[in-house]
Amino acid sequence: MMLETEVFRFEPDITGISCAGRFTLGNRLSEMEGLVNSLIKDGVRKLVIDLTHVEFVDSAGLGVIMHTSGEMEHRGGQLRISGASQQVRRLFDITHTGAILALDADLVTSVKKLQGGSEENAASQPSSI
Repeated sequence: MMLETEVFRFEPDITGISCAGRFTLGNRLSEMEGLVNSLIKDGVRKLVIDLTHVEFVDSAGLGVIMHTSGEMEHRGGQLRISGASQQVRRLFDITHTGAILALDADLVTSVKKLQGGSEENAASQPSSI
């Protein structure tokens, strides 16, 4: 399955990218990287990449995630990764990137942490872009 993405906004200033399919080398991953770079350039400083529906991540996909993490840190922002499957978490463990990335079990937890722990706001519905 090809990589599919959808961008969401969570109040007040959090952007989420929901991904589905294979996070692997190819045109779709390049488009994802371009999307992320555009969001960062436009001022996004709180970003969640939701991998709940991602089947597989290869080294190129991991590279995009790590580049995004570095860019967000460089610009004073925060990146959280949510919903990584056991297989994807294993990749993070093997590559020792799990210690660098902020990993959460699900999207709600990531949003709540970026909102500063407000459970009430995390439960609000996202608006799709």
